[in-house]
Amino acid sequence: MAYDTAQQAPAEAALLATERPSAWSRWTNPNQTGAVRLSRYTLPTLSLIVFFIVWQIVGGRVNPILFTTPTAVVRAFWNMLTGGVLGPAFATAMKDLAVGYVLAIAVGIIVGTLVGRSEVVERIMNPYINFFQATPLIALVPLVVIWFGVGFEARVAVTFMLAVWSIIINTATGVKQTPSGLMDVGRVYKFSRFQFVMGIELPNAVPSIFAGLRIALGKALIGMIIAQMEISVTGLGGIVVNYGNAFKTAYLLAAIVTASMVGVVAAAVLETIRRWLFPWTANDNLGHW
Repeated sequence: MAYDTAQQAPAEAALLATERPSAWSRWTNPNQTGAVRLSRYTLPTLSLIVFFIVWQIVGGRVNPILFTTPTAVVRAFWNMLTGGVLGPAFATAMKDLAVGYVLAIAVGIIVGTLVGRSEVVERIMNPYINFFQATPLIALVPLVVIWFGVGFEARVAVTFMLAVWSIIINTATGVKQTPSGLMDVGRVYKFSRFQFVMGIELPNAVPSIFAGLRIALGKALIGMIIAQMEISVTGLGGIVVNYGNAFKTAYLLAAIVTASMVGVVAAAVLETIRRWLFPWTANDNLGHW
């Protein structure tokens, strides 16, 4: 018995050593219970801290007309906010973005569903989709001005045109990838076309649709800024033009960062909506780093 105990002790120690996670694995493995999830939260935070430190150092050594520091950008942001410049510009930008993006969502999902369900519609739409996907749509801005003038409608049109095609393509792809087994179940239960779309095809296409919405959001932001810079010189795009012409780099970057943060927040909202309304897609992790 003493011999067996002596033999078991080294074996048990070796087993514990292999099962016990190392200090580094406890920091880096996000699945370890009670471990710090370095890979998900800490690493991005450290990366941002290093980025801003480097930016501050480099920006402090460069002519402020050419570049600036993050502290100067924060001061410029605060000055625009308290001076009444940023608020109205931000409101105008959000109105243009919201209307153009919502219209793109409505049209994109409807057309994408038709394209995904019908081979005839797909063949009809493919030339237009391919053409506008390949066309630098900023070149159509003068034509948009001729059609819609230089006001709100023109800015919405540009935002819409840049966003809608990604939604159409991703929605059609998701609908076409509906498993045949699910379609057979619908036929057994004698689903109508509306029930097929709303009960089977669109729920199956949700991950693909939301991927298209995220892509379209970025394009809608670009379209909104381009329209405000090139058509009306208003909103955040107008701030970019005005401060760029005045060589106020800090104010220029403050406006750009504000527009970018809108995209970050909106993408997070989209991800929250997807997980809340469509919990069966929770494992897709479309919005995580």
